[in-house]
Amino acid sequence: MRLLETKFIFGVIALFVSCVSLLDCGGGGGVETNQGSGLPPQTNPSFMLSISPSTINIAQGGSQPVNINVIPRDGFTDSVTVIPGALPPGITVSPSSVTIAAGSSQAINLTASETALIAQQTIAFNGTSKTSSGGSSLQLTIRGAPVPDPFHYVGGDLVHGFYDENRKLLFATNLILNELDVVSSTDYSLKARIPVPSPIGIDQMADGNTLVVGTSAQELVTVDENSYAVTTHPFSAKGNSFFSLFFPTVVAMANGKVFAIGQEEGIESNDIVNGGQTLFEWDSNTNTFTQIEPSSTNPPWETDKLARSEDHKWAVFSADQFYLYSSDTDTFTTAPLSTVNPPDDSFGVRGYAMNSDGSKIAVASAARVNFFDRSFNLLGTAQIPSAFQNARSAVRFSADGTKLYLEYALPLSLEEVDVGSFNALGYMSATVNPDDDNLEGLLAITAEGQAYFNIDGGVRVVNLSQTPVANPPLAPFPAPSCILGYTSLPLNTTQQLQQTNALTNASVYIGSLPATIGNAGSEITIPASSTPGPVDVECIDMQGNTVVNYQGVSYGVDPVGLSASLLPPAGNGVAYLFGFGFPTGLNSQPPSVAIGNEPSPEVALIPDVAGTLQIAAFITPSGTPAQSADVTASSSLGNGTLPAAVTYYPMPTFLPSAGILQLTFDTLRNRLYALKSTEVDVLDGASLKWEAPLAFPPGVSGIVRSMETTPDGSKLAVLVTAGNTPEMIVLDPTGSSVGTVTTYSGTANVTGSIAITNRNTVIVAGVPGLVFDLSTQTFSPLSTQIGEVGQVVRASADGSHVYSAALNVTSGEVYSIDPTTLTVSSEQFGQLFWTDLAVSSDGSQFAAVDAPPDLVGDAVGFFNSNLQYINANAYPDFILPDDTGVLGATYSPGGKVLVVALGDSIEFWDTNTGRLRDRLTTPTELQVLVYPENAVAPMIALNAVGDTIFSVIPGGIAIISLPGPLDQMTPKLWPEYRPMHDTNSSRRGTMAMRMRKMPINTQSIKSRLKH
Repeated sequence: MRLLETKFIFGVIALFVSCVSLLDCGGGGGVETNQGSGLPPQTNPSFMLSISPSTINIAQGGSQPVNINVIPRDGFTDSVTVIPGALPPGITVSPSSVTIAAGSSQAINLTASETALIAQQTIAFNGTSKTSSGGSSLQLTIRGAPVPDPFHYVGGDLVHGFYDENRKLLFATNLILNELDVVSSTDYSLKARIPVPSPIGIDQMADGNTLVVGTSAQELVTVDENSYAVTTHPFSAKGNSFFSLFFPTVVAMANGKVFAIGQEEGIESNDIVNGGQTLFEWDSNTNTFTQIEPSSTNPPWETDKLARSEDHKWAVFSADQFYLYSSDTDTFTTAPLSTVNPPDDSFGVRGYAMNSDGSKIAVASAARVNFFDRSFNLLGTAQIPSAFQNARSAVRFSADGTKLYLEYALPLSLEEVDVGSFNALGYMSATVNPDDDNLEGLLAITAEGQAYFNIDGGVRVVNLSQTPVANPPLAPFPAPSCILGYTSLPLNTTQQLQQTNALTNASVYIGSLPATIGNAGSEITIPASSTPGPVDVECIDMQGNTVVNYQGVSYGVDPVGLSASLLPPAGNGVAYLFGFGFPTGLNSQPPSVAIGNEPSPEVALIPDVAGTLQIAAFITPSGTPAQSADVTASSSLGNGTLPAAVTYYPMPTFLPSAGILQLTFDTLRNRLYALKSTEVDVLDGASLKWEAPLAFPPGVSGIVRSMETTPDGSKLAVLVTAGNTPEMIVLDPTGSSVGTVTTYSGTANVTGSIAITNRNTVIVAGVPGLVFDLSTQTFSPLSTQIGEVGQVVRASADGSHVYSAALNVTSGEVYSIDPTTLTVSSEQFGQLFWTDLAVSSDGSQFAAVDAPPDLVGDAVGFFNSNLQYINANAYPDFILPDDTGVLGATYSPGGKVLVVALGDSIEFWDTNTGRLRDRLTTPTELQVLVYPENAVAPMIALNAVGDTIFSVIPGGIAIISLPGPLDQMTPKLWPEYRPMHDTNSSRRGTMAMRMRKMPINTQSIKSRLKH
């Protein structure tokens, strides 16, 4: 580290005199200048000041004495008064002024406060006598002790939380990962990840042992806090319009009733995460749902929040009026909004809370917080410094009811209001940079005086005992200045950074260790570390206000995640390695990546990823089938290994074949059917040899669309369209009889998708839908229109269940068609868009898939047989889908896994949790979805055992043998790091599985790697 030059400050005169020798300077760093009152300057100074020691180190909260010596010259005998110059923040000198006789010395104490800035400082001391002036300086370094990290990464995105005071556990819903996370308040370790479908809101039931969770699915969920057992409570209801409801927000009352906000999918509310257009009551005693609001006579109605007292006896919410509920009497009382938010409800009610026994109600608007009793008598008003935000900002009382806290966002902070004096006291920062998380917010406030926030995939802890920062005139409330560039450095190496913007108002901790700031805040020295990986950077100001730069510094090389763990033993696959220690920049070079002992032939860095974590795209090298191998990365910063990260699957078989339109596997005969424009080719599933094709009968003139086999395997139906005239070809799979072709006598706008029931009928999707009776070889219109143009229809393996999904962005319908009566039931989910559909073997569940050709990755909605939306898929942090969808999503034979293919990979989704079990990189590009041709015909198929995937590729079929049956697949344990801050990506909507867009152009990188 470069030593800082000593700077001297000369008090009250302007004449500077340089020391000629160490002896002239008194040996103690002192410099004396002199100017008598009205006398010409003296050429020989009368005295010198010397400070011993001249360089000291003081720990925060500590003190150290120094001696000030007055060294006389030329018979100088006067006393000298010595006072310090400007002191750095947090430093005091005692006594503040001393008078020292010539030739004498006196000790003074320098003390650093607990929050004194960790920095190298220069302190000037000025001495004056009757005839002379002089000065000296002291070099001071403030040392800091390690501090606890206030940010604890979990992964995904947390939404809401409940803190259990008895168990000292924080339960937080993680919408992105489909889980309820359990965090210890003692060491902030993650105690459990409980699979819960699409969780959002959370509260504890009055029994103190059961959590109730609101979801973005059509159900409420209860969780036993002792066993972590999960119970779902599905319910379907229509909203005020025609879209189905979700229940994101809940509060639990003492009488066993739970209030849940009902939100219509596709209907925007003021708070899209929590708010909704209805209020439902779930009676946990009888497991019944009842709509409370709005009544049929009410105007359009919306509420965005629910709040209750700690004793579960009182609840409040705002809608067309302000509502107060008593669980003792099971009744509501109301007050006009102008009463709780006068004058005339000018700015709208923004938030509300109740104290522990419900005796005080706080109502926040844009300008103030009004406090009421349960009779809506005004108790007092607190003016707040800036407009309170209307989105999902929270209002909470402290456990003892003496304080009220208001959450502000961007940057995340907490305003403190004194309930006794009704004064806004100031704010505390809760931010983590970069702070632009749409789901961030207050999770809980504990009786121990801590506030927990969700931000950037983790839990941010704020100590409420610290002194709030004085409020600025207007929001946002600024966090401590901590503008540090993201830095990566080798192990066991310190590094000094030059700062363009001086760090003058905050101490800096890197990985909880103090970093020294020097040269008036323009230099910062990063401490060394022997542990590879990332650490957070914390900046703490004089009041204890803290901001965190997540993963702001990393050491060495630390690969932490791979986008796929199943790789082809040869080919041209592309994978993505996530890790630390291979940063992008003007002079940066991609790391060397190897699997086992085989280096990748080409590696490219993906730019524009915030933080020190980076992504390297690389061509997968060849390997040995069934080989499990490490992934290693090397750069100028060192080497790192991701152990046992990949497994090579057996070498796929490639069968040349032109013009394939669809694949279907016949589990009864163990063979694959490949649909073509004039025939159906037949492949033996054991020998992988082509058998005699099934030729179409004469008279087929239209475009071949799709095919299906009957549940008993006796027939194979093929749909053909000639304009708006459908034709049905019926083939004998044994080849012992000639096929037939039947033309519909009318016209119908059909989509090309068909499904066969256990009643020997073929359902044809379209407007109108058609029914083809295989026994009589006749068409008839379906009694109810299934949906709009572009929808897909699928049946269970036994034909007992038939489902359909609409490919329309404005409706998002799903349908159930009774095979016996042919009646149609439907549910509508606005703003959903389905491109594919899969049905489990027994029909108890189906999955609608959203993977259009203009976006990458896939979003999945899981439904039960009652058309209730029960879950969504959840990508882990280290998945980077970079290709578009492939038609043919299918369930494993046992229904545990949903297989969804993309152009360069195949994803295996757990149908119970919605989590990704594993991901396979394909050796060659698969046949992706293309509109409008063959937009409904499956391009992949699964054998009867579930260990072989057949897929259409350009010019043929790829046959991929998996390491084992899918139903026996062990779910992969994905690492718990945040891969990137996806500021430019579109998250999955909270009420819908909106498509996850890539924030970077991986397609161009993949193209460059392969060419």
